[in-house]
Amino acid sequence: MDAVMGKAVNRYDQKIARLDQMLGSKKALMTAALLLVAVMMMAIQAHAGTGGTSFSAVATKIEGWAQGDLGLAIVAGGLIFGVATMVFTGKGTVLAVVVGGAVALYYGIPVLIKIFAATAGTIISHTLILHGVA
Repeated sequence: MDAVMGKAVNRYDQKIARLDQMLGSKKALMTAALLLVAVMMMAIQAHAGTGGTSFSAVATKIEGWAQGDLGLAIVAGGLIFGVATMVFTGKGTVLAVVVGGAVALYYGIPVLIKIFAATAGTIISHTLILHGVA
């Protein structure tokens, strides 16, 4: 039994070490930054479309899930896992990833819905004109 547990703990430690190495890598950070720029460029290009209402019900349902009880359950489970991992390994990497994921889950979906909405550009430009940032 101890041998099986030892192998499982060893594999777990190896995976945590790989995750620490990946998050500390400049190459991974540059890849994430380039991916973010690519997504932003696609969002700008997507604004040129006419939009539609065919997926608005699905978008509303997903937003409700993310900000409702399902999102809370996912975040709570992730936080329990992250804290337990931090206590047993002494590394806060997993906890940081879980907290980042929780923030992205709660705030990311409404932001994406507003970005991809057909009227997002007019709302943004109207706000910039009203506040004199144009």
